[in-house]
Amino acid sequence: MMKKRLFIVNLVMFALTVSMFSLSAAALTGDEILLQLDQQDQFLSEGSMISTLQFNTAYSDGTTSANQFASLSKNGDDNAEYSLIYFVEPIDVAGTIFLSVKTSLEESAHMWLFLPALGGVKELVADQQEQSFAGSAFSYQDIGSRDFQGEYNAETVGEEQVEVDGKSYDCYILNLTAREDSNAEYASGKMWVEKENFIMLKSEDYNNDGKLERTTVILKLGEFEGNVVADKMISTDTIGGSSTTITFLTRTRPGEDIPNSVFDADDLAAFDPGAYGL
Repeated sequence: MMKKRLFIVNLVMFALTVSMFSLSAAALTGDEILLQLDQQDQFLSEGSMISTLQFNTAYSDGTTSANQFASLSKNGDDNAEYSLIYFVEPIDVAGTIFLSVKTSLEESAHMWLFLPALGGVKELVADQQEQSFAGSAFSYQDIGSRDFQGEYNAETVGEEQVEVDGKSYDCYILNLTAREDSNAEYASGKMWVEKENFIMLKSEDYNNDGKLERTTVILKLGEFEGNVVADKMISTDTIGGSSTTITFLTRTRPGEDIPNSVFDADDLAAFDPGAYGL
């Protein structure tokens, strides 16, 4: 009888030990969660992709603007990240091109802007990359290549449910602090990352004075190639008072890989949108 009791006690202790080990193994640090977030983004953008997007911006004075863009992106075999944004509407800015290229050897991306009216290309320096993209609540840096894990240290500070389009999702809550050697746009932030698919559902960005400068909230989720993606989001400039809603209209894979020459800053004037159905 004593042996049977000892066996049961040992079995329970073993089960508790396995359970505690599993919980410990499943726990992720803030930096690991950011890495998962970046890897998920990279997985979705692997290879070539063509997207169309709608930007609707409401300004503090009550005026509004609407822009439509086409995006060509590619993660090349050389581990470089390429992104070309072609301005479709309104007509007065149609043909403008924003280009972002980040090589595997560089910490930050190089960015250029082609203005058809001037017929020239200018490279955007660091300060210019932080300026508003097309008058929206997003910066050029937001639209170009971002590397959260490389830009921020993260600490997991809790868990919370976030509702998106009537459905609740379990999320990690992260506090972010810009790394000293990074080119992070904001000094600190807070982020809610969905636990199953590692997609950001909500974020807050704070400036050097510790003031909340921007919030971003996912409004609608969708699916692309079996992966959960953000189909609609809103970003609000809490200081300036403007807000921009981004809606992804289409996502497609081209029949053939987009050649690297398309992302050549010296050849943007020759870009043919018709070759990609734009």
